[in-house]
Amino acid sequence: MRRYTKAERIVRNRKIMLAIGLIISFIFAFMLYSNRAVAENSRPVYTYYTSYEIQPGDTLWTIADQFMSPEVSDKEAFIENIKDINHIGGDNITAGKYIVIEYSSYEEL
Repeated sequence: MRRYTKAERIVRNRKIMLAIGLIISFIFAFMLYSNRAVAENSRPVYTYYTSYEIQPGDTLWTIADQFMSPEVSDKEAFIENIKDINHIGGDNITAGKYIVIEYSSYEEL
């Protein structure tokens, strides 16, 4: 078995300490990031409903543009939700009628 010189042992120990330090740093960074992600996702989201009178020229797409919040990215799902709530079968809506629209907010009203 080979015997290491004092200088070789020092270099080896420094490499081991560096590796341990990097591993601890990665673990700490992961824990910090995952806690921040959990905190952002744990904000309460409040769901509200409003009544909207359909105006001449309105379509489900233009109504979705008016009521979609920036957090909602799927316009088709938002429109399907409007159709489900109001029992609308197709895409045709009539001016003068009222529909119920669901929207979400991080703020309690």
